[in-house]
Amino acid sequence: MMRKLFLLLIIVLTGCHSKSDHAAQKLNDTLAKLRIMTDFRPLDSTEAYSFINKYYLPRLDTIPTGRKISITPLMGGDFKEIFERDSIRLTKEYQAKKQSIELYPPSPNFYDSSYRWNSKHLINTQIVAGIENLDRHSISNLSKWHKKYGWGYMCISYPQYNPHTNKLFIREYIENGDWCGTGRERTFFYTKTADGWKRD
Repeated sequence: MMRKLFLLLIIVLTGCHSKSDHAAQKLNDTLAKLRIMTDFRPLDSTEAYSFINKYYLPRLDTIPTGRKISITPLMGGDFKEIFERDSIRLTKEYQAKKQSIELYPPSPNFYDSSYRWNSKHLINTQIVAGIENLDRHSISNLSKWHKKYGWGYMCISYPQYNPHTNKLFIREYIENGDWCGTGRERTFFYTKTADGWKRD
């Protein structure tokens, strides 16, 4: 009788340990997939300008700003922060026996002070420096700015590329001074194909 109870206890403990190992392995596999999904890096400079000229700028011809714009780099997606945040969330969800994965939007809208677009490499595009320093609370400054450049300036992030998934990420923001709350900020994903880039 004691022997049967001992064997039963071993089977139960082994089964629990096996389930625990399986759950841990599944979490590790999911985190590994998340790391791949969030491995975005700045696109090679030559490819970046090629992408902007061939696939991004033509789109602007269909919106009110047109190409009478300035392109001031925005911060791209902070995918390292997204990975760290989602890693914590996924670990908690697995502990609660939930199994899901969702990437949240990138960090808030800030300008990238470390990079400037080179107008010589962009087609029919006006570059206006210093928009990130514009005092939006000064009516005088805004009036001078609009008198010189008109209304509507497109700001975009430097393209970020994931070599594992062939995905490209870019953010855009129409800066129009006091124009707020109209969905002027958007994010886009493109997939690299044999012929170029396809918007998702």
